[in-house]
Amino acid sequence: MLSVRETRSVDRNTVLWTLVLFFGASILFGSLHRATEHSATGVTIAVQLGALGLVVAAIVILVRTLRR
Repeated sequence: MLSVRETRSVDRNTVLWTLVLFFGASILFGSLHRATEHSATGVTIAVQLGALGLVVAAIVILVRTLRR
């Protein structure tokens, strides 16, 4: 257990990228929901799952590229 003097600092870049991804995903999924609001529920879910897969794939590719 860490004492008050031994607290670890948080990397500012990690926090900023987390916020960017959160708000970017909120905008993405909100716009997809609005674009498919008159479609069947299955279509809306399929489009959002497809977008989620693309976002996760892009993050994985980016992280692997940056670690090299």
